Amino acid sequence: MDPAREESFATAVEFQGAMLGRHQEELSAARQAVESLAAQVNDLSMRLTQTRSESPLTLSHSSSSEPRINNPPCYAGEPAECRAFLTQCEVAFSLQPRTYAEDQARIAYVISLLTGRAREWGTSVWEAGGPCCRRFPLFKEEMIKVFDQSVFGREASRLLTTIRQGKRSVADFAIEFRTLSTTSEWNEPALVARFLEGLNIELKEEIYARGSPADLDTLIELAIRLDRCFQQRRRARTAAPTVRESIPPLAPEPEPMQLGGIHLRPEEKQRRLSNRLCLYCGAAGHFAASCPAKDRARQ
Repeated sequence: MDPAREESFATAVEFQGAMLGRHQEELSAARQAVESLAAQVNDLSMRLTQTRSESPLTLSHSSSSEPRINNPPCYAGEPAECRAFLTQCEVAFSLQPRTYAEDQARIAYVISLLTGRAREWGTSVWEAGGPCCRRFPLFKEEMIKVFDQSVFGREASRLLTTIRQGKRSVADFAIEFRTLSTTSEWNEPALVARFLEGLNIELKEEIYARGSPADLDTLIELAIRLDRCFQQRRRARTAAPTVRESIPPLAPEPEPMQLGGIHLRPEEKQRRLSNRLCLYCGAAGHFAASCPAKDRARQ
C-alpha cells in the first residue's frame, strides 16, 4: 500500500475515534441531565400530591372564590350607551379580579361583546396591535372618543333648560333630569326650580298648593307620588261604567223668569235682581210672585 494512503487512512481512523469519544461524552452528559430532570419532576409530583392531600378544601375554595356573573348586553355602537357598557364591563372586572388581572384580558373581553359597527372598529384596533391594545385605560379612552356622545357641562345645562315632562310619567322625566343634572354643575335651588318648571301644570299647581320642598330628592319623591295618584284617578274614571236611564226626561217646569217661553240670559237676570225688578216682566214696584203680567197670561 502506498505510504501516503496509509497515513491518510490512519489519520481518518484517528479522527473518527476522537469523534466517537466525544459523542460518548455528550451522550453520558445528556443521560445525566435526563436523570436529573426525571428526579426533579418526580420530586415536584410528590410535592403536588402532598399539597392536594393536605388542603383539598383550601384549593377548592380558592378555585371557586370568584362569583359567576352574566355578561353585559352586547354593544353595537350606540352613542348614548357607550359609557354604561364600559361601566358594566368594569363591574365584571371588579367581581373577577384574578380572571381579568391583565390588561389584554380586559380588552379581549370588551371586544368579544362588541357587535355591528363597534365590532368592526374593535377588530381593526385589535389587528393593528396599537398602544391602546396593550393597556385597558388607553383602550377605554379610545373607545369613548370614537363612540360616546354623552352630554356634559354646558350642553347638559342647555338641555336642562328645555326638557319637559310631556306625556311621560314623572319617574321617566326624573331619570333624564337627574342624568343631566349630575354634570351640569347647577346648584340645588336652581335644580329644584327647573324641575318644577318642567312638570305638567296639574302636578305643578298641586305641589305649589302643598308647599314645594327645598331639596331636589324630596321634590322628586313628592312629584312621583302625586303623579301615581293622578294616574290611578284617571284609570278609575275610565273604568267606571256609564249608567244610562231608560226613563224619558220630564218636561221642564216653567220658571218664574220665563216670559213668552224665552229664558232670561244670566246677565239680564242679574240686572233685574240688582235693581230689584220683577224677574217675570222686568218692571219695578212688584216681584214675580205678584206680577200682574203673570196673572193676565194665565187668564
